[in-house]
Amino acid sequence: MTLTIQFTTMITMVLSGVFIGASYHTFKRLEHLWFHRIFWRYIFEIIFWILHALLLYYVLYIVNEGILRFYVFLSIFCGYAMFKSLLERVYNKILDYIFRLIRYICGIIYKIVSFLIIQPIVWLVSLVIVIIMKLFSLVGYIVLLCWKIVSCPFKWVFLQFVKLLPKKAQKYLHHYYSKYSKIKKK
Repeated sequence: MTLTIQFTTMITMVLSGVFIGASYHTFKRLEHLWFHRIFWRYIFEIIFWILHALLLYYVLYIVNEGILRFYVFLSIFCGYAMFKSLLERVYNKILDYIFRLIRYICGIIYKIVSFLIIQPIVWLVSLVIVIIMKLFSLVGYIVLLCWKIVSCPFKWVFLQFVKLLPKKAQKYLHHYYSKYSKIKKK
């Protein structure tokens, strides 16, 4: 292995250590969003480290055909230490700004979707419900009016028939009239 390949490997692994530090910091900042059980926390932590190990080995394979040496691990550790000591505060501020920007964009998208999709659907459903209720009350009014028109001659004939009945029969029917009037009031 030439000196150029070794130097390229060291620089690449230092940058990979910085990348690991940044991605682990981001992972820990977002961890509260999806981890509610300790079991899943360990599972996702293991998956995170396996994926990063595979990614690191792939980068190492591209740079020097996957040859592992002690200075490769030392370079990764130095890159991680460089991130923790020099870049973590700056990265944290950038991450805070990115999170605020994402929240702001999501808020705008929520307002746009609410205004352009949800509000018109709510308004349309309310309009349809009001129209249906008005149609039902109109149909009910028409049915009641038709019932009154149709039953009016029968009622008039019944009243004339009752007037022709003797007084004793009218007293007997008076008992049913009082029950009918109570039912009608309820």
